[in-house]
Amino acid sequence: PSRGLGDVYKRQIMMLYKLKLAACFGIPEAFGTCIISLVDESEKRALSIMTNEYVAEQLKACNSKTSDFKNDVVSVLWTLFDRQNVDDFYLEFDATPERGVFATLVNKITNERMSIKTDQAVLLSVAADIEMYTTELVIKEISTPFNKNDMSSTSCAVPISALPDQMLEKALDSAINEEDYETASAIRDEIERRKGKKSE
Repeated sequence: PSRGLGDVYKRQIMMLYKLKLAACFGIPEAFGTCIISLVDESEKRALSIMTNEYVAEQLKACNSKTSDFKNDVVSVLWTLFDRQNVDDFYLEFDATPERGVFATLVNKITNERMSIKTDQAVLLSVAADIEMYTTELVIKEISTPFNKNDMSSTSCAVPISALPDQMLEKALDSAINEEDYETASAIRDEIERRKGKKSE
């Protein structure tokens, strides 16, 4: 039976794009909001994930393997598991119009899938050396062009669905003031989608 599931895993991975962490930085005008930038292997497309300063600091500590991170909850919990099983897992980033981008921890052997917050998924990937993948939909519809020579909060393109609420409102005001009604409409749709999500 595990052989069949292994075949399922191989087919799934063949349809996915491998991701790696490119950068994590704060947005000055967003008061504690940070961006995690994941890139595809060709480093042409980036998936931007919003996070907070705490997770950003944990990512930086983990990436540099400082002693501070060895005591962090993600690192401690992961050491409770048999590290030989790390290869049995991968993280998948997907998206739907209703949910936006979401992450799943997938067991390659059993195909068991567990939801995990997107920023926490990146942290787990870095802490436990678990590979990250995304779907063709995310690459084609949600990711943005990536320029590794210019990685800063002022040059990073972020999809509307990744903006925090307060920045979304500012972006809507700016689009209306600039008479960019197509962008304003897309932002208004995203605000309505979030309102609907909160009322569920």
